Amino acid sequence: MIIPAVAIVAFLAGIGIGFAFSGNSSDESQLQSQSIIQNNDNKPDKLVVAVVPQGDVKKFEAQEQRLEEYFSDKIGIPVEIFYPIDDTTTLASIKSGTTHVAFMSSRPALLANEQNDGNVLAFMADLRPFKTDGGQEILGTSYMSQYWTLKDRNDINSLADMQGKSTAFSGPLSTGGYLFPIAELVNRDMLPSGDDPKEFFDNILFSGGYHQSLIALLNGEVDVAAGDDWAVFTFLTPEEQSRVKIIDSFGPVPTHSAVYKADIVDPETITKFEKAMIDLKEEHPDLLDKALFGATEYVPVNHFEHLQTLIDALDVTKIPHM
Repeated sequence: MIIPAVAIVAFLAGIGIGFAFSGNSSDESQLQSQSIIQNNDNKPDKLVVAVVPQGDVKKFEAQEQRLEEYFSDKIGIPVEIFYPIDDTTTLASIKSGTTHVAFMSSRPALLANEQNDGNVLAFMADLRPFKTDGGQEILGTSYMSQYWTLKDRNDINSLADMQGKSTAFSGPLSTGGYLFPIAELVNRDMLPSGDDPKEFFDNILFSGGYHQSLIALLNGEVDVAAGDDWAVFTFLTPEEQSRVKIIDSFGPVPTHSAVYKADIVDPETITKFEKAMIDLKEEHPDLLDKALFGATEYVPVNHFEHLQTLIDALDVTKIPHM
């Protein structure tokens, strides 16, 4: 199923990103947010945008100023881009009101909605290459998750063969790098719903990302790794790719989302941000790769339609939604 995409914007005039990490209480942050909304008719004077890391942050920070200038020109107000440490940090800054738009994977996007009383919504999603059951490759807002092992592991050729082995997952909040791989074991009656995955695997390593999981696999630190189907070709050299084999694929998994804080950002600003994201493919396609982690393009989506398969996977696994 292919669905539209979303990107998001939010603001807090006079408050820099550092406020979210300065030790001020969330109550104080919310009071300042409410005051600004009242004084400015819910129209932001500045937009703070978080881009959650999916790789080496230093590579992308070099393009930060270009992306800020592009969005500021398109939207008509100053735009500040920053690359937070992780999803948890980003979620905290969204809740405090110091981050207004965020590019993040789907599970944190759903969690942000829950933590903010439904006021954080995915409005765009990135298009990724997606293979249909017939093998045709198309662009869509969903993709497949996979388990991998090394080609010379003749003892691991199916999901059942993974039992009792060690594995690398991206992290407990990862969508394609943890939740969907676990959901597949539950769907195939290999792991009871609600059980700790450590009941199936001998050892679990939370690596911090798809690239890190693949490197752990290549280095022999784990027997199996999991992640998005595009990760092997994105992060590994041709020689490294030749050493990896796919154990199984499953999905569809919703692609990364752009979310915004709907109780802070006005509809006009969101509309301008959305158009800027669409125009980015034609005007500065290199920024999608160099500043937004290799997205092909972003398209509008409905929050709940885009995240429905994720909601289903959470229901199936009974994994605590943090």
